[in-house]
Amino acid sequence: MDQSQSAPPPEAQVALNEPTARVLTWGFRISAALLLIGIVVSAVQGEELHESVADIPTIIEQILDGNGAGIVALGILVMIATPIAATLSVVLSCLRIGDRRYAIIASAVLIILFISAASSAL
Repeated sequence: MDQSQSAPPPEAQVALNEPTARVLTWGFRISAALLLIGIVVSAVQGEELHESVADIPTIIEQILDGNGAGIVALGILVMIATPIAATLSVVLSCLRIGDRRYAIIASAVLIILFISAASSAL
């Protein structure tokens, strides 16, 4: 087997896996906590949750007003942003370890995720 097709060294795997795992873990934890807090606040205040996520200025206004729906919406946005941030982490890690080909592929995936998130926001 030639060098170009061999498995990456373990140090490179760690350099790629650890940052991405941290982003995914913390993104999940933060979004789950926000969802839980928002649901509890909404239940305590007797508010109904929205069927769709509002725009960011409205979400900020709702959070500042102590509205649980705003906190839930923020949790949903964090949940949507987590795979985007994780893919960005993969791109940066690949560049750091010198794997340009995989960095380019991950960048293409990142662009697709951005386009999908942007089109769903419209």
